[in-house]
This record gives sequence, structure tokens and C-alpha cells, in this order.
Amino acid sequence: MKFFAFCFILFIHSVAFAEYSKQNVFVVDGDSVNVDLLVFFDLAKEPEVLPGNRSLVKLRIAGIDTPEIKQTCEIVKGQSIDCGILATQFLKELLENVNGNLVIEPVGVDYYQRILVRLYKGKINIGKRMVEQGMAYSYDDTYIHEELVAREKKLSFWDYFNPPINPKVWRKTH
Repeated sequence: MKFFAFCFILFIHSVAFAEYSKQNVFVVDGDSVNVDLLVFFDLAKEPEVLPGNRSLVKLRIAGIDTPEIKQTCEIVKGQSIDCGILATQFLKELLENVNGNLVIEPVGVDYYQRILVRLYKGKINIGKRMVEQGMAYSYDDTYIHEELVAREKKLSFWDYFNPPINPKVWRKTH
């Protein structure tokens, strides 16, 4: 698996999607997307790939952590919402509404053998933008400054009565 991931990283290192398509990139949650490998084979002009066969590869956005799909928080006292779903929707909207080509830059492989990537839409670093807008935690210290500024400005989650607990902590208890 590590060898496959290494080869895949080399293969997609410089891939830019000239036209972003919902059929090629699927948002899984706030910090993960699946990419259809057919896109890469089409770009490489591989004749062996049959239309209709799908092989999805899960990519994890490096440097961020978003609430899990089932993770709740309180906007106001006593009113819970699914913060994981909000983060997922925010990622979808960024990918749809930011102008420019989608660029996938592999940066490593995580503990679960997922390929870690930085996503860019045009010149916008999508993971960094999610933290800046208060819709994601900085994973480790990658975007800690951006997270602190978002908290100080009370953007998105940081303006809620009870923001989501750190997803890392939440996963350990659920």
C-alpha cells in the first residue's frame, strides 16, 4: 500500500484539474475528498481503462481537522447542530465557488494510509481558508496563527455558544 501511495503521489504531484467537476472530486467530509482515478487515466491517455469503472482514492487535506459528521455543537444555549455537516458543506461551497483550477499537491501519507494533500482552487489554499474562516481546527501547528485569529474574531464555530470540541479529542471518546 505504501508503494502504491508513493507512486500515486509522484503521479499526481503536478496534476491540475483544468475544469473542476463534481463527477471527479467527491467531498467526503470537511477535511477529506475522494478523487476518481479515471480522471488521471484520462489525463495520461491510458487506453485500458473502461468508461464506467470507478476507482476512488481518499485524500485527506493536510494541516486541518474538522468536526466529524456526527459531531454536534451549540449555536445558542440548548440548540444543537451538526458541526461536521456544516464543515462538509463549507468545503463543498469553497470548491464550487472559488474561481480557478483545482490543484492537488501531495505532501505525505497519514497513519491510516490516506494520501495527505494540500488543495488549491486558483491561488487559494482551501485548508488554510477553512481555518481562517473558523470552520476547521489547525492540525498540530500548521495553521495555528490562522486559528487563533479566527477565534479572536469569533468567526463561524468560534462564535457559537459551545463550539465543537477538538475533533481529535471527540474521536477518542466516540
